[in-house]
Amino acid sequence: MESQGSARLIVKAGDLDGLARIYSEAGALVTEPGEEILRAATGWDATVRSPWRRFLPKILFAGFGGRASSKLFVTTKRLVLVRDIDTWRELKGELTPLGLPTAAAKEARLKKLKALGVRQYCEIRPRDFHVVKKRSFDRQRSWIDLRLVGTDGKQYAVTLWKTDGPDQETRTLIESQFSR
Repeated sequence: MESQGSARLIVKAGDLDGLARIYSEAGALVTEPGEEILRAATGWDATVRSPWRRFLPKILFAGFGGRASSKLFVTTKRLVLVRDIDTWRELKGELTPLGLPTAAAKEARLKKLKALGVRQYCEIRPRDFHVVKKRSFDRQRSWIDLRLVGTDGKQYAVTLWKTDGPDQETRTLIESQFSR
């Protein structure tokens, strides 16, 4: 994963570049000045794509099926998902005869990052979005699907879900962070 490179992007995703800026070595959130943590919830995952109306969109942050060892921080300024690097989930899509050399190089890189205590993160600034479409539910798990237009003029599809059961309080708080 790579960061998008700007100091004030409305969606950022990465791994090593967020250490000590977005999250601490222990996986806790590093808050910005004047920011307050409203909720920290475990077991959430996310997928962020841009744009959402085009065939084969760019995936900025990929979520995985199954349980996630992650922590979602809802603050007054942003949503931040921090999760441990799972080498197998990252590599299993590339384990084909033609993708084996790429998978081996990626595995070495991920193991090196994991040994350094690096985690993957996705940072979303909800106040910089206009909600075009929203769907959500709490059944076997909590799930939110948003179609957004950012202040940068780009379209984003953000899907957040609880991997191990419903969490209506966190889902409601996430929805309240995005204004229509």
